[in-house]
This record gives sequence, structure tokens and C-alpha cells, in this order.
Amino acid sequence: MSRVREQTSGRAPHIHSRSALVALLWFACGIAHADGAIDAWARWAVTPKVWKGQTVRAPDPEPRPEARSVRVDAVGLPLHVHMPVPATDLHRAAVRALHQLRALEAAFSTWHELGWPGVPFDGGQGGDIGFDLYVVPHERCADACSGSDGLDPLRDFDAAQTYALLAADLPDSSVDACTLRAVAQAALRAQDPAEAESWVRASAELLTWQYDPAACDSQQADHAQGSPELGLLNADPASANAGVLWLAVESERLGHEPAAFVRSLWESTRQRSKDLVPPDRLRGSPDLWEVLRQMLLAQHRQLDDELIEFGVARYFTGPDARRAQASYRSLAALPDTASVPLARELRSGQLPSHIRDTPALRELGSAYVRVQLAEPHPPEQLKLWLHGELGPRWSLTAVRLDAAGREAGRVSTPARSLPSSYLPVALSAETRTVLVVVTLLPRLPTDVPDADVRNDTRHGFELIVAAE
Repeated sequence: MSRVREQTSGRAPHIHSRSALVALLWFACGIAHADGAIDAWARWAVTPKVWKGQTVRAPDPEPRPEARSVRVDAVGLPLHVHMPVPATDLHRAAVRALHQLRALEAAFSTWHELGWPGVPFDGGQGGDIGFDLYVVPHERCADACSGSDGLDPLRDFDAAQTYALLAADLPDSSVDACTLRAVAQAALRAQDPAEAESWVRASAELLTWQYDPAACDSQQADHAQGSPELGLLNADPASANAGVLWLAVESERLGHEPAAFVRSLWESTRQRSKDLVPPDRLRGSPDLWEVLRQMLLAQHRQLDDELIEFGVARYFTGPDARRAQASYRSLAALPDTASVPLARELRSGQLPSHIRDTPALRELGSAYVRVQLAEPHPPEQLKLWLHGELGPRWSLTAVRLDAAGREAGRVSTPARSLPSSYLPVALSAETRTVLVVVTLLPRLPTDVPDADVRNDTRHGFELIVAAE
């Protein structure tokens, strides 16, 4: 009886308020009712709304590992580690299982300390409703991964039921950081299943990096810097490697801790797709790129300028001479192997030079050409001509470097969709080297990259460098 009374008392005010609203509109629009205005408004009010923006496919359930395993449970926390049953060395397996459980507990605590909502529970998929981490062969997961059971049917806002995966062959020294990375990936995919995988991986990696700076995977940094032409945070999950560096630099430029910066982005993307789009689709907008662009506009910054700055900044990495001049802590902390390659190394005595055989750039990708000035009579000016393919917008930037490799000034052409640009570069007395950076930008100034659609956005360009 008490339940019935609570439900009745909870509905009554709603019924009264709706009745009052209808009566008020009837009274205020008496003449309009004759024209059918009230009927039209009523039909609009009760008709389900339809989302007209971009949609993405809802996550398909990914089968959980089926190999024979032993479940190890945390005491007092809804956390479970599923370890494969070893054929030999049971003592080492038990020690590793205990280490893995402690790492999962630490990741759970760190995730809450960073201000995020709780890790997702799965409705009993792993044996009960707790959060599950599976230790699996390298073929299933190279280091830290996550999986999805599909959408969470009990949530009003879009959400998914997820779990974490960890490679069985990880060295003991990597278990803690990789466990946090796997938990973060699973929690982010659960919070907003419409976001692109590259954003999930990059955000989780950045959070792990802040928690433990030594956890930066040098191999991932090498991949990110070794292929700057591939762009960042697009539909290719591998673009997450460069995306981590981009987000780290942006958090520094905006004056935020990386965890707080990334959390502020993700908190603004949650949305409701139920009854607005087909059941197998999710609303794809606003996504993280759109939120980031609006965040920059609120601080009177342009996304183009930030991307061009990153294209230049990532040059100052790798060898000591370059890394010593880095403007951002996150880039200065990269290993000495993480440097962007030069598409061409020139000397002013070799000019003019017509450069054709550079890698095609994907959206937000960059290419680098370095010109060493001859001594003792360097030229007074360089002239640069860029000719790119039609479609995107092109940015051409020249950075003057002194004898120590420090930036002594830079000049850029405005980002433009016309395929040709000309840039004269006056050389000051302290200039010893000129770094030329070509960056591919979105097609329109109002566009943001679309990480949900796998398009071939590669475009070629030619560069002419002359001196006088």
C-alpha cells in the first residue's frame, strides 16, 4: 500500500501541472484553437523527436575470454581478476595473481581519486555484477585493452557494459601502469560508447601518464613521432599514439592538469539516444573534437592555431639538441628515440630545390624540411612555394633557429583551401637553420576532424625552396 501511495503522490503533481498548462493555453489561445493551432502544438508535443545529426553504430558485444581460468576476488571491493590456469609453476602463478589483484585495486582507487565516476559493473557477465579484468594471450591483447558486452539496458543516458583485458606476457614492472590503462579504457567506453576508439585509447594513456610519468610506453611514443604524416585522433586506432602527445600539449597550453583537462572533455559529451535514433545506432554529436573546439573558442583560441603550434612543437623532441629547446614538459619528457623524421635535409648552397617525393599527409598530419644555411655568407632570404592537392586546407610555416637550435622567430601563410602558397622568409643574423613545416588542416575553418568515419584523407604536395 505504501508503494502505491508513493507512486500516486508522485504522479499527481505532474498530472495537475499538465492540466493547468493545457487549460492556460486553451484560455490564452481561444481564437487560435479555431485555426487548429492548439491541435498542432499537441501533436508536436506528444510525437517522439527524431535526431537529425550524425549517428554511429552502437557497440557490438565482444565475446569474453573462454579459456580455462581461475577467478581471484578482491576483499571488500567488487573487483575480479580472471587468470589462466598454468600448466606448471603454480607458485609463480599465485604470486602473479596476487600482484595483478593489487594492481586492479590500485587502479580502481586511482580512477576515483582522479574524479571520475565509478568503474562499470556488468550485470553478471563475469560471474556476478562486479568489474572483471581478464589476463589473456598476447594475440588477444598486446598490452592493455578493453571489451564491451554491448549497451547497458538499465541506463537512460548512453552507456555500455565493459570489461578490461591485459596481456599475460607483460613484465612485472608494467603491470600496474597497464592495469590502470585497461581500467580507464573500459570505464571510458562504458561512459560514452559513441566515442571513437582512438579517443578512448589516447585519453586512457594520458591519464596513466599523469599517474606515473615513467609509464610512458617508449614504443608508442616512437610510433607517434616516427609517422607524423598519419595525423592524430582519427578513425585509425593507431592515431591515438600521436593523440596522447596532442592532448598533453593542449592541457599545458590551457593551464590544466592532464586528468582534469581530459575529464572536462568527456563530461560534456554524454547524451541520450533512446527513442531518438534506431536501436542499433547512437547519437554521434557532440563528440570530443566538437567539445574541444568549443572549449578553445571560449578562451579565444582557434583550433587551427593549436594544431599548427603542435605541428611545430613536436619537432623539438628526440635528440638532446632538439629536446633541450622543447617548449612543453610533456614533449621534453619523451625518450631520445621519439623524434619526427625529416622529409628532406637541405643546404642553402643546394638551392633551389624542388621536393616531390614526400609522404602523403592525412588530416592533421605534418611533414618537415630543414635547411642549413651556408657559412660564412648565408643567404638573406628564403623563398618557399607550396603546391598541394585540392580539397583540404594547407598550412606552411617557417621557423628560424639559431646556432643552439632555439627558435628565433617564425612566419606562416594563412591556412587556405587554395592549393598554392608563397612564403618569403627574411633571415636574421642569428639564423643558422630554417625548419619548414607543412600541415594538413580540415577542409573548412568551421570543420573538426571526424574520428568516427574511416576516410582516406591522404593528400600529396610539392615544395620549392629557393634562396637569394
